[in-house]
Amino acid sequence: MKLIDETAIDIKTADQKGRLLLGSRYAGKRFAVHESRDGDTILTPVLIVPESGYPLTSQGLAARFAELFSLTDNWDLHGSLAPTPAVIAYAREVLAVLHAAALARELRWLEPHLGSNERGQVTMEWWSGERSLTLFVRSPDRVDFLKAWGTDIERDMEDGEVSRLSDFVALCRWLFTESEATQ
Repeated sequence: MKLIDETAIDIKTADQKGRLLLGSRYAGKRFAVHESRDGDTILTPVLIVPESGYPLTSQGLAARFAELFSLTDNWDLHGSLAPTPAVIAYAREVLAVLHAAALARELRWLEPHLGSNERGQVTMEWWSGERSLTLFVRSPDRVDFLKAWGTDIERDMEDGEVSRLSDFVALCRWLFTESEATQ
């Protein structure tokens, strides 16, 4: 998943006490402050995830990732490719970021079913009622999705790329929030 830089330049003026008003959308958020020697100051929004209570990967997921690392080409005896260590490592990072994003936005989180497909991509799958969401970690810089709510490929499925956290948040809301409202 490449996070697209969607920055806009906005000039702010500090008050007499050195405070900046960033706007209500930043209310209650935490920021890491990096001050460089040349005088630049960079504010980076951060999420603080407690070490206990919210592990970003369970022992089950750690074991499943270990299984993915152990795969070799033709792992299914049908000529399927094994995922590369780089793709598996990236999938672990993606999963941790997605989990943290769900926690930060108080979205429902279930651990995905992890697997690999015949192309050597790492797959992450979630289900909720009739809906399913599959993420495909295709390379160390690309994550695609397939969401399905029926069996008709033309009318009941949609695919695309996950290039921003907001893409995943929207998919999560579609899978869990909207799905639960219709049940």
